[in-house]
Amino acid sequence: MEIVQSIMTNNPCYKAGKKIAVKGLMLHSVGCPQPSAEVFVRNWNNPEQKRACVHAFIDGNTGKTYQTLPWDHRAWHAGGGANNTHIGVEMCEPSCIQYTGGAAFTCTDWAAAMEVVKRTYDAAVELFAYLCREYHLDPLADGVVISHKEGHERSIASGHGDPNHLWNGLQSGYTMDAFRRDVKDAMGQMSLQEPAKTAGVQTGQPQKTAGPQTGQPQEIAEPQTGQPQEEMHISDRGVDLIARYEGCRLEAYKCPAGVWTIGYGHTAGVKEGDTLVSEEAAKALLKGDLSKYGGYVNACVKKGMIGFVLTQNMFGTTWIIFRCRCRSYPLFPSQI
Repeated sequence: MEIVQSIMTNNPCYKAGKKIAVKGLMLHSVGCPQPSAEVFVRNWNNPEQKRACVHAFIDGNTGKTYQTLPWDHRAWHAGGGANNTHIGVEMCEPSCIQYTGGAAFTCTDWAAAMEVVKRTYDAAVELFAYLCREYHLDPLADGVVISHKEGHERSIASGHGDPNHLWNGLQSGYTMDAFRRDVKDAMGQMSLQEPAKTAGVQTGQPQKTAGPQTGQPQEIAEPQTGQPQEEMHISDRGVDLIARYEGCRLEAYKCPAGVWTIGYGHTAGVKEGDTLVSEEAAKALLKGDLSKYGGYVNACVKKGMIGFVLTQNMFGTTWIIFRCRCRSYPLFPSQI
């Protein structure tokens, strides 16, 4: 982990000089298609930026953390009471997405977007593990590690849906529950050595945030898997195992990205007022959805990235690890 010291000394929040007793950490994403942390540092480090200031940005291109406030400084990141208790960290977002209204967006390059999302997720896990250790916090304790969306649900943050909206909109499989578990695991593995720290960005004149260079937006692209030999499919046991870790709702609801959803995350053709008769019906939809994405593992086999014959159990285990986004999983869609 590398922390780039880029304290925004010209921001009015820094000049206010208020301190907090750190009781938790809040994870955000920036809400615009800009992967460069330096752009935000330069743009926010000025006296006119009177509404927002966070403790750090995580760069989407490098995974470096740009620390913009002392960790115990009161920031303006939550739009609510969490400003008085939580450190706020923003993850930068891919340039290949384009917001179409609210939390909804399109994506022109799913694989490239997922590379950025994975990079910021992994870096955030390391940073939060370090901060939890520094401030003697348990990431699994109630209200300690939360997203902006969860902060809003607790009435301590404004009505934003980040970063859940980004993860869900890309169908990434990342969740805050998994994030908290990963932070806990990382705390157990990290050494007592301080993270590397380097000099920060030169923050003179602010620059305008650059827009995405994406061309014409399109729907999220499915992986091109060709016709792999001896394709395998997720088994009923695999579906049951995934269902154990997914919430099931039998009435249609809007996800954080504003998409009508039902069952175990099914979205195709769902509209307001739709219902399912049972969890078994929801599992049938889940199995159909999973068969579409099983091509990730089959593509790895075809390209020689898995050089041995997979049994059904091995295929299911590999697919489930991918679905749950275990941080140790080596076969990420960007490699396909």
